[in-house]
Amino acid sequence: MAKQGRTKTREFRELTARLRTLPSVVVDDPHFIRLKYLRYADDWIIGLCGSQKLAEEIKQEIKHFLKEALKLTLSEEKTRITNAKAEEAFFLGTILKIGNGGKAKVTLSTSRSGKKVKRRSTGWETIMEAPLPKLIKRLSERGVCTAEGFPIAKAGWAYLDTDQIIHLYSSINRGIQNYYGFVDNWSKLSRIQYILRYSLAKTLAMKYKISLSKVFKRFGKNLTIVIKRKEGKEDKEVSFYSNHDWSKDRDAFQGSSVSNVERVRMTIQMRTRSKLGLPCCICGESAEQIVMHHVRHIRKLSHRREPTGFNRILRAINRKQIPVCGSCHGKIHRGEYDEVKLTDLAYIPS
Repeated sequence: MAKQGRTKTREFRELTARLRTLPSVVVDDPHFIRLKYLRYADDWIIGLCGSQKLAEEIKQEIKHFLKEALKLTLSEEKTRITNAKAEEAFFLGTILKIGNGGKAKVTLSTSRSGKKVKRRSTGWETIMEAPLPKLIKRLSERGVCTAEGFPIAKAGWAYLDTDQIIHLYSSINRGIQNYYGFVDNWSKLSRIQYILRYSLAKTLAMKYKISLSKVFKRFGKNLTIVIKRKEGKEDKEVSFYSNHDWSKDRDAFQGSSVSNVERVRMTIQMRTRSKLGLPCCICGESAEQIVMHHVRHIRKLSHRREPTGFNRILRAINRKQIPVCGSCHGKIHRGEYDEVKLTDLAYIPS
């Protein structure tokens, strides 16, 4: 029909659709066996094209090898035999299964030479997905959202500097997206980004004691803060990392360019940012020896027990520590600054 120029006919299209449903090899040959083994640290998985009986035999051989050669015991609970066409396997945080119901289609894949080529698919290719319910549960355990996935403020981060808070949320969002860049349900990760973005906005609202709408009005849609540098240096702009391209790319994990990826900053490193280079926030003097006056658990005071003395200042600006000179530090502990008001400070540390 192609030689006769009949490629645009209805009959040709119907035959092409039928052709795509037929595999190019014999898929039920009882004498054909294929086995793949993959391990990362102590997690491993075996892909088998074969019978259920053969899968059981391989499992017993592995069990025997672990016991006799490595003196290890195979966990029966974690070691499962799964029919990939009817069930799901879970490996390295990724859901694995075969097929989308046998629906034939044309897909774009990468050849061994790295060239993008079109190929036919009978609908039984490997499907890899990110476990959205588990990711939301993990965020819930970290205090970013409720169990249902509704964003909430993370109170434990509200006392940090604004750029630190934005960095922490960006690290989580960037880390999840870098890890799951290859999955077939990539677009659904926009839900995770939404949770993190609004949790960040609510945390900033808690920090500054303003409404959610005022947070976006002050910091913009992308939740951006500009940090003023010293003379001669450019201002630093810190924004929440947001992805805007949700088109699926199965070969994303093969990319070698990671220059735009920041290192994940751990919370413990973010808590101890030093402000010793700043002047005294009470008198404004730039002394050679600046110390940090700090208190513990200032945020745990309830409405029934208001903070007294200089702690009222720390509570008002939502901080646990402020830079002061040695002279002012002594006056704080002697109670000479108990009646100080916010307007009396030389500046409010941010």
